Amino acid sequence: MVNLQGIIGTTKDNPIISVLRDATKGELHVYHGLSLFEVVPDKKNVVQHKFLAARLYNGGVKASVLTREFGYCYRSLTKWAGAIAKGNLEEMVKALEGQGAPRKFTVTIESFASYEFKKIYPTNKKTYSKVIRASIGEVFGVELAPETVRPLFTRLREEYHLSKEKSLPRTFVGEEKKK
Repeated sequence: MVNLQGIIGTTKDNPIISVLRDATKGELHVYHGLSLFEVVPDKKNVVQHKFLAARLYNGGVKASVLTREFGYCYRSLTKWAGAIAKGNLEEMVKALEGQGAPRKFTVTIESFASYEFKKIYPTNKKTYSKVIRASIGEVFGVELAPETVRPLFTRLREEYHLSKEKSLPRTFVGEEKKK
């Protein structure tokens, strides 16, 4: 059974678009007139959710209604809406990254660090982090703190040790070694 609750209805300023929440599936259903236009996850940290709020803002839905129903601040809405209106992908990514300076630890640097880890860690388990961070500095010109790469290296160490355990031969209790 579908249980939809209206969160943004039609008004004289917005006579066509309505947004309904399906709490059982955790989705937002966007209707254009009587036709289902779009279904997006009803999770605040999902990009589709943010872009829906920004597109509705660009479409003329009042900011006060959007901030109340979506839970985003006015400033974020206008920043996302402006990036969408310009159509510049780089601006959209920058707008979605949030506050503060641009990230130093990009996906490219993370991939490079993973590649270097696989080469360096098996032979250098003591200072691998320092060596990899130094090579990141040489290649990308970015200085990373140990705390920045710690979660990645923790995950990679666990994967490394699991793969080593799987590659070891298994012996069972009572089994004799064959000569």
